[in-house]
Amino acid sequence: MKPLHLKHDWRLSLLLCATAVLSACDQLPSANNAPAVIAPEATFAKMIQKTHALREADAKAWVDDILSSLDDVKMPRTNESMCAVMAVIEQESGYKEDPPVAGLSTLLANKIKKMGSNLALRLALEVRLDQAMSTGKTFREGMKLVKTERDLSKWYTEFTESRYTSPILKYMGKSVDDVVSTVGSMQVSLDYARKVAPSLGQSSMNMRETLYTRKGGVLYGTAHLFYYPTHYSDMIYRFADFNAGHYASRNAGFQAMVSQLTGKPLNADGDLIEHEVENPNQVSKTQSAVMQLFAKKLPTMTVQSIAQDLALEKSLDFENTTTYQTVAQLYAQKYKKVIAQQIPKISLKSEKITRNLTTEWYANSVNRRYQQCLAVAQRANY
Repeated sequence: MKPLHLKHDWRLSLLLCATAVLSACDQLPSANNAPAVIAPEATFAKMIQKTHALREADAKAWVDDILSSLDDVKMPRTNESMCAVMAVIEQESGYKEDPPVAGLSTLLANKIKKMGSNLALRLALEVRLDQAMSTGKTFREGMKLVKTERDLSKWYTEFTESRYTSPILKYMGKSVDDVVSTVGSMQVSLDYARKVAPSLGQSSMNMRETLYTRKGGVLYGTAHLFYYPTHYSDMIYRFADFNAGHYASRNAGFQAMVSQLTGKPLNADGDLIEHEVENPNQVSKTQSAVMQLFAKKLPTMTVQSIAQDLALEKSLDFENTTTYQTVAQLYAQKYKKVIAQQIPKISLKSEKITRNLTTEWYANSVNRRYQQCLAVAQRANY
């Protein structure tokens, strides 16, 4: 077969548009098209009240915080954007600022137990567990009362303040962030919240406590959901990204195209490069498949150039790279379509998860809540 000569092909661009790769961001209203349509605030408050038995004032407060958060991330106030945030909150916490987690005290006890990797360390931890907390109870007794992530954070912070345990746990790299890294009503990653805070005009200090508030949890959850541009054709892909990481759905679509073009099985999980590997020169299965494809179709493309393109996996700019455009063009030529996005195939792993769940399950569950909310909101407009 002849090598592919990559050039701008208006037919490919038209095909990409048709498959939503170049469509308006999630087809949400913006300042450049139709006026935003949103139901009265009372409609959303009543939905929250009805399903979660909250007082009217509390339900209204949630609605106010969602609306102000949409403003903060420059997302138009629409039925779609409002219901999307509401669906995620309902899925993640059921409108609780600091949601309880089943079996959290047992999880904590097991983590402490695992830290005792040697006899001396284990003895030090056992001594600390029998010491008194500020509440008058021992840490061992207090551990059994841990119900929420905030409870855990407070217990763990006080536990590690000891002049004996603090250096031990610091040496082991077991800060409270290692124990619980996603918190609040929308279960936002602390790392993400701290990184995005400056761009939202917010302080990154005391972020854990900020996320335990209603306003903070909603603001950073809304940012994680909307504060990045995409060309998705449906809101469900943002829900998948909320669970799997930004652009995971776009990347999974890319992996699916590469897999079909090469006949090489790939797990379409949205990760285009290797993360946390001991050998920095180790290439991912996706990169290996792209290299195999380009060896025949675009031999002038260097391994370094492919790697640089794939490194943009967390950016919209990846879609403008030679690697993405070449794969899309090859796929369009063969199949007359482009896989612009696909829900990633990921099994969810967490000590807080006790069932066999996947990103697909998560996205569909949130989307079901979203569609129910949207139906009520749209009826209120007529």
